[in-house]
Amino acid sequence: MADEYYPVPPSFGALMKRQFTEKISVEDSIAQNISLYLASKPKEFHFDHNYGCIIHGYDFRQLRDTPSKDQIKRSVEEYLKKFEPRITIVKVDIEITDVEEKVEGGSPRICRYIQIVISSTLVQTQERLKDMKFRLVRYS
Repeated sequence: MADEYYPVPPSFGALMKRQFTEKISVEDSIAQNISLYLASKPKEFHFDHNYGCIIHGYDFRQLRDTPSKDQIKRSVEEYLKKFEPRITIVKVDIEITDVEEKVEGGSPRICRYIQIVISSTLVQTQERLKDMKFRLVRYS
């Protein structure tokens, strides 16, 4: 599929000067759109106060229980249905991993990784896309 989407954020300098601006594939555009959503807190954007991932309201240290993971999963699925019409969701998985990281000159700290894996198909072609993986990190 042709590269026909501008990256987020776009190169405004090049656009203002009417210079060539590189475009990205639909797959990369979708991944950037989802990344923006996951990085955004609810009510952060004026255009839609419902835009933003609820994961930022959770204490990552207490995110082991299934109800919280299910709520985040449903929230991501609802976002995709509302804001990403270019794909059909096949599956959304939430994986939580704790990793002990050594800090030079200090005590080790626990790093909690929350990985969101989205399996989907492209609506336009019904092509199965490569699984998109997004990682959020919190330190304790």
